[in-house]
Amino acid sequence: MVFLKGYLVGLALIILVGPVFFTLLQSTLQYNYKSGLAVALGIFISDIICVLLCSFGAASFFNTRENQVIIGLLGAFILIGFGLNYLLRPPQTQEINLSLSSSDYVGFFAKGFLVNFVNPFVFLVWLGIIANAATTYGYTYILAIYLTGALLGILTTDSLKAIFAHKIKPFLQVKHFQYLYRIIGVLLLVFGIRFLYFSLS
Repeated sequence: MVFLKGYLVGLALIILVGPVFFTLLQSTLQYNYKSGLAVALGIFISDIICVLLCSFGAASFFNTRENQVIIGLLGAFILIGFGLNYLLRPPQTQEINLSLSSSDYVGFFAKGFLVNFVNPFVFLVWLGIIANAATTYGYTYILAIYLTGALLGILTTDSLKAIFAHKIKPFLQVKHFQYLYRIIGVLLLVFGIRFLYFSLS
């Protein structure tokens, strides 16, 4: 029952649309659903690390202004770099769906991991989830079960996003891909500038 409650919380986080969503979407549409799943796995592993850090004292780390600035700037530069890449590089079309090597999937994994991990708002979300759950379960193995459910819930939604994007891919024309990649590039730039603003303000 505790696991199910955590799992439902993880599923509910589907309403949060951030830079990782657009990264996952772009990877799936440009290549295949396996690349999207690799991004989802990178997000999942980074979430696990976030949970562990938040459970073992990351709150004090994020309360330090200097650390907030460093992480915020790092996240901003990564997102701005991805955004400019999508805007300036000619988008590939749905015909570009060639077999990918293991190193390519490692790259997708790293992209999902980085975009999620350098997002300070991800840590804030997990700090809130952990603090809220701890009031009921305390810092015990029951809390660990709850958080495991939440993590798997997020992995489920991210995997479904990749599969859904792959399903709608055949219905998109070349011009749709061009517009989509430009939109994703602009949105990632907006997220990056937002991180930059919050870091320096």
